[in-house]
Amino acid sequence: MKSRSNRRLAAILAADVAGYSRLTAADEEGTVAALRAIRSEVVEPLTERHGGRIANTAGDSFLIEFRSAVDALRAALSIQDRLLARNAGVEADRAILLRIGLNVGDVISNGDDILGDGVNVAARLEALAEPGGITASHAAVSYARRSIAADYIPMGPQKVKNIPEPVKAYRVRKAGGKQGLTARATGPRVRLAIAFGAFVAAAAVGAFLWTGPRPRLPDLAPNPEQAVQARMAFPLPDLPSVAVLPIADSTGDSGNAMLADGFSEDLITDLSRISGLFVISGNSSFAYQGQEITAAQFAEELGVRYVVDGSLRRTGEAFRANIRLTDTASGQLVWAERFDGALEDIFSVQNRIALAIAQALELPLDAEERTGIEKLDTATIAAREAFQQGWELYAQFNEQDNLAAIPYFEHAVGLDPGYGRAWAFLAMAHLRPHILHHWQGYTAETGQTHIGHFYKYLREASRHDTPLNHVVRAMVLLNLPDWEGAYGGSRGTNEARQAAAKAISLQPSDPEAHLTMGWALIAAGEPEQGLAFVRAAMRLDPKHPSHYALFEAAALFAMEDLPQASAVLQAELKRNPQAKELMPVAASILALSGDLRAARAMVERWHSGNSTAALPAAVQDYFFILRWTGASQHLNRRLTDGLRLAALPPGTTVAGLRAELSLADASTQRQAAKALGLFGAAAAPAVPELTALLDSPSAFVRKEAANALGSIGAAAAAALPALEARADGSLAGKIAARAIGQIRTELAEQ
Repeated sequence: MKSRSNRRLAAILAADVAGYSRLTAADEEGTVAALRAIRSEVVEPLTERHGGRIANTAGDSFLIEFRSAVDALRAALSIQDRLLARNAGVEADRAILLRIGLNVGDVISNGDDILGDGVNVAARLEALAEPGGITASHAAVSYARRSIAADYIPMGPQKVKNIPEPVKAYRVRKAGGKQGLTARATGPRVRLAIAFGAFVAAAAVGAFLWTGPRPRLPDLAPNPEQAVQARMAFPLPDLPSVAVLPIADSTGDSGNAMLADGFSEDLITDLSRISGLFVISGNSSFAYQGQEITAAQFAEELGVRYVVDGSLRRTGEAFRANIRLTDTASGQLVWAERFDGALEDIFSVQNRIALAIAQALELPLDAEERTGIEKLDTATIAAREAFQQGWELYAQFNEQDNLAAIPYFEHAVGLDPGYGRAWAFLAMAHLRPHILHHWQGYTAETGQTHIGHFYKYLREASRHDTPLNHVVRAMVLLNLPDWEGAYGGSRGTNEARQAAAKAISLQPSDPEAHLTMGWALIAAGEPEQGLAFVRAAMRLDPKHPSHYALFEAAALFAMEDLPQASAVLQAELKRNPQAKELMPVAASILALSGDLRAARAMVERWHSGNSTAALPAAVQDYFFILRWTGASQHLNRRLTDGLRLAALPPGTTVAGLRAELSLADASTQRQAAKALGLFGAAAAPAVPELTALLDSPSAFVRKEAANALGSIGAAAAAALPALEARADGSLAGKIAARAIGQIRTELAEQ
């Protein structure tokens, strides 16, 4: 049990001195003194600045633990930058250079030292680093690249000593460094490995132009229009960026149209598996279905450089597809091809197209990416068409369409029981009502059993390794900690982060995977990093559903930016007035911001069918989508208190409640004290009356009075002696003790 409790997820920096034996052979005392100075003047202060802890040193090496990959990489870049400056003017053979390896993984404490696979991988990556360089694992890069603009240069899978599986590694350099990947002279020169979460303008247009032959097809001439970067709705990502304009149905037949839609959606999924490519989600691409729009306009609205479009014709048991890839920066065709074949081969053709696009853009694929693209989800066309019908309903992200999607997913798995992606979406369609509180379409019976359906389908989905399986698992870990099911009962945010990281590694352009990672980080008390992942998800899906804004607002709420959190929710509710899942959070934040009138109006809008008098009871036990853990748990109560404050009857004031405390009726006193606690520090004028109620003969009144004093915080310091006198083993006494802790904590922070 002890070793289990010491196991945790951490970011590890392993460093050692390049050529240490040579340096000490030339000047042992000078090298040791210089290394001692580097530790005290560079490594230790930069480790402390970035929140790290030196776990071990061994002569020429350092092992440092950080709370996050972002902190670890910032420290690594700072250390190498500082050493570069120190080595200016030093002879090359006497300069002390560090090799640094970074990883995120499980570690186990052994006193002050740390052990485990996470440490072993970091050490192996350090051995792969250049002198003065940094090598990072894919896990570390997945966390850090959203927050740190640097050059992330893929090295591919690396076989390292004593690690059974190859480790996908990256060289990481300061953004704009001289070293980096260069493309062959016959193809587009694309910067493949810059952090796509930074979303800054791409390099000069001329460096990307296609200089090879540009094939033409009779019915798909190159589009001469050029996208204008100044008109783009979003800055271009640093990675090559692409969006797929839904493949046109060239027959007008509804059956062919569904096949064409599935063709488009599968192509987007395949492209989104490529780590060197930024791919707009199908949800946003399909928003343009049927519209008359040029490739250039499409690129400008979604903020991408490349556009894939084309047509599909089905004739009996055969098909013809014309597909092209356009560089909208130049208006020139990068690649185009016509595919003719038997209908049964259409799925393998989709995979060939994704591989051809990667080749045209000179994007290296590792074995995992290639395998993911080449693997067929299903070979049954009718199952794929049923899935597409379900997916298009599911992607509307509302309760009615989510329910309507379920029979189509059921039909798809009935036609092909090995269709893992369909099983995963079927499970998710049953989980979504619980997460987003979409209950109106459920009867009392189905409302009680839908979680059972979810776990049933999740077990089937788990037989297939799809990215969505890991997203769903992370959501279970974050939202259903008290349910016994496929993964047991005791779960938390670390495991959710690992599941989300796995989903991102399998499908780097999946917005749901990034959103879930953001959710896990926010819940774990890392809102800044969580916000970066949420906004990365929004960028991958510019037409994102409303619940993305909920997590953006939750991060801002945790960061104490209530005005911006409220603005995010108000803007989204204006865009989608039916997004009821946003309303309780919006009401709480409005109330905590002091706008009780607007907060009350939001609660009434949310519960439009309830009577005014019933609103306080209606919100009493509301279960928020996001719950904080660890040191951030106080945010759960704060959000709940804000919602209860919003539901108070109009005109409720501290002065009025304070007067009610003086009434003889214990029930009135109890309710008034409970309501005052919702006002927090603003209820400070009522401290004398609340303190007096600690002597009430009613234990319920004493409990609520102590609760309210604790919520008031430092402003209730005058009540400390009375609270201390009441702190005992009774329920009211335990609450008094908790209130003492709350007050003293706030006083210490002042």
